[in-house]
Amino acid sequence: MSGEGFVFSEKPITIKHGEGATLTATDGTEYLDFGASYACTPLGHSPPAVVDAISEQAEELLYVQGSYPVATRTALEAELAAVAPGDLSKVWLPNSGTEANEAALKFARSATGRENVVATKRAFHGRTLGALSLTWKEKYRAPFGPLPGGVEFVPYGDAAALAAAVDDETAAVFLEPIQGEGGVHPASVDYLQTARDVTEDAGAALVLDEIQTGLGRTGTMWACESAGVVPDVLTAAKGVASGLPLG
Repeated sequence: MSGEGFVFSEKPITIKHGEGATLTATDGTEYLDFGASYACTPLGHSPPAVVDAISEQAEELLYVQGSYPVATRTALEAELAAVAPGDLSKVWLPNSGTEANEAALKFARSATGRENVVATKRAFHGRTLGALSLTWKEKYRAPFGPLPGGVEFVPYGDAAALAAAVDDETAAVFLEPIQGEGGVHPASVDYLQTARDVTEDAGAALVLDEIQTGLGRTGTMWACESAGVVPDVLTAAKGVASGLPLG
């Protein structure tokens, strides 16, 4: 099987350089990156402060396995906890958004001792096997079946359908406060508050995927703050590291 276009469709432009909102191709043509490279570069391409921080850290230490505390990692975890909604205080750092959602799925099942998960139609939570089981679109799912089971999809924005799907065998509900890849569908305040209420009543975890909506992209640090909702688990990635692999 050819790998070309298997994950992303290949564009007929080879990018050589990026600065701010501008990408420059190998032939010198400049393009404006209106998508911020799938929301990964909210500060623009190669922002000087980020480049300097990377350079300084690379000179000091590139990597040491996670069993050893590292001052810069600990500082980042503290910064993320400080801006997290409500009383969320524990931080775990993977390499991507899909890994963040994989971890959230594991956390929910481990904490509750339950298997079943409720996700929504049109949802996108990633392409690794566990996260893919929460992702709705069949063209992403079909090549990799059978996927892990126990996932029920309900219509996004339908509070009654969501409430009916959650019971005492539900480990978690996964929601995007605004569906991104599914077509930019914002959840209402009532819908998010219903999700919080029914998961609390059932002893299930509410997982909010803020990989695209987080870090100030909707006017508050996290989109859920506009609804006054604090999840049990919040996942973030993309803009958190200006395009570097971090979730």
